[in-house]
Amino acid sequence: MNFFEEERPRLNPLHGIGLFLIIMLLFLFVFAPLQLHFGMLGLLLTELGLLAVTLLAVRFTGQSFREVFPIRRPRFGQIVGTILLWGGCFLFVMLVTLVSMMLFPEGFLNISSSMSSMFASIPAFFSFLIVAVSPAICEEAMHRGFIMHTFRGISKDWVVVLCIGLIFGLFHMDPYRFLPTALLGMGLAYIMRKTNNMLFPALFHFINNSLSFFASLSGTDTVGMEAEQAAAELLSNPSMLLLSLGSYLIIGFLAPVLLFVGSYLLRKSSGCLKKQSDLRLVLTIVGVVALSFLMLATGFAIIMLNMNTALDMEEFQEFQEFLCLVWPK
Repeated sequence: MNFFEEERPRLNPLHGIGLFLIIMLLFLFVFAPLQLHFGMLGLLLTELGLLAVTLLAVRFTGQSFREVFPIRRPRFGQIVGTILLWGGCFLFVMLVTLVSMMLFPEGFLNISSSMSSMFASIPAFFSFLIVAVSPAICEEAMHRGFIMHTFRGISKDWVVVLCIGLIFGLFHMDPYRFLPTALLGMGLAYIMRKTNNMLFPALFHFINNSLSFFASLSGTDTVGMEAEQAAAELLSNPSMLLLSLGSYLIIGFLAPVLLFVGSYLLRKSSGCLKKQSDLRLVLTIVGVVALSFLMLATGFAIIMLNMNTALDMEEFQEFQEFLCLVWPK
C-alpha cells in the first residue's frame, strides 16, 4: 500500500493554479451563461460542474481521493473551534464589508438586485440547498480539496493560507467583494491546514452561507428594488454609515477573542498546538484583549460623535437586509 502511494505523481501549486484557470474559463464561457439564462438552476449546475471538474482533475493526475479529500471522525474540540473561528471571521469580515461599502457604494448596489431576484425565484428549501449546501461541498472540494492539496509541499502555513484565500477571493469574480471573500477563504484554509479534515471547512462554509440566506429571507418585503433603493439612500448618508460602523465595532469587539480561542481549541484538539513560553502566551492574550477593547472604545467614540443624527430604525433594518444580500458567500 505504501509502495503505491509513493508512486503517485506529486503535484505542485502550478497544478492547482492550472485547475483554477480552467474553471475561470469555464465560468466565462459556460457557467456564467447558465446562470444568466437559468438563474438558480444555472447556479446549481455551476456548483455541480465545479465538483465534476475537480473530480476529473484528481482522476487524471493520478491522485488518491482519500488524500485529496481527507475525511476523519470529528472531535468535539475541533467542532467548537471551527464554530468559534467562524464567529470571529464573521464579525471581522462584517466590518471589512461595511468599510468596502463606504468606499465603493455603487459597486455594492449593483450586486443586490440580481442576487435577491435569484433567491426568490424558487421555493426557499431548494434555494437553501443551492446557496448553503452545494457550495459547502462543491466549492470546498475544489479549493480546500484539490487546489490546497497541490500546496502541501509548502511548509509555511501562512503562505498556504494567504495563497488559498487570494484564490478564493478571485474565484468570486467580484472586485468589490474580493477582500471579504479572500479573508473568508483564508479562514477556511487555516482550518483545513490545521485539521486536514474536509468536514470542518465544509461546516464553516455551510454556517456562513446559511446565516446569510436566512437573514436575507427575513426581509422579504424589501427584497429587490425596494431594498436597493433604501440602501442607496442610506449609503449616501455619511452619518448613517458612521453609525453603522460604530455599532459593528461594538458588536465585533469579540472577534479577536473568538479567533484566538477558536484557533487554540482547533489546534489543541488536532494535536498541532505548538508549545510556547508562558510569557509569550500571556503577551498574546494581553494583545487580544487590548485589541478588543480598542475596537469597543472606537465604536462608542464614533457613535457619540454622531449622536446628533436621527436614527430611523426601519431604515437601519433595511440596511441590514441589504448587507445580507451582498454578504460574501
